[in-house]
Amino acid sequence: MKKLSRRALLQHAGGAFLWLMLLPPGAHAFEVQHGRLSVIFADPRDRQQLGAVYEAWDAAARDLKGLGLELPANVRIEAAGNAADFAARTGEPANIAASTRGAVIRTQRLSALAERGLLPTTVRHEAFHTAQPPGIPRWLAEGLARTFSGEGRADPRTPTGLEGMPDARLDAELLSRDPGRLSTAYREATVRAAKLVRARGWQGALKR
Repeated sequence: MKKLSRRALLQHAGGAFLWLMLLPPGAHAFEVQHGRLSVIFADPRDRQQLGAVYEAWDAAARDLKGLGLELPANVRIEAAGNAADFAARTGEPANIAASTRGAVIRTQRLSALAERGLLPTTVRHEAFHTAQPPGIPRWLAEGLARTFSGEGRADPRTPTGLEGMPDARLDAELLSRDPGRLSTAYREATVRAAKLVRARGWQGALKR
């Protein structure tokens, strides 16, 4: 593990530069490498979660390969210093666990995710997004990611109320800033994706 000064981080690629600029004054970042995965974090307590991150990442890589999907050559996980930092860097609501753009995964503080029991499933969910086929609808991407990560197993088995909503509308609902509406949309996307996997298998669902 190496500790990076603010000047050293300025030399990183664009995403890391943005991440640096949003760090609180006087803050330092740490960077570790695990194979082709880089993990950058600001809170020293997050180093205690690195083993869990690596374990979940390696398992996801194996499982994705079994589905015919490959992780990008170099993926970077950037863990925020706090919820406000995460929201500022991603534009996502503060209650979202993580957000992926290309090969860059931006997460809440690793320790915060671990305390809520969300760290392994978050890593698996976002790993799926880095490897998913290009161009698949948002609802399918989110539903398959939650099915792959195992998050869907904890969802209530009650109707979502969105069963008749067209797929395009569900895509739009997944952009909601309201936590309740967003949670329901994620549940419905997972129900639809899991149904597709049962009917067509993973390969058929991925090619939809």
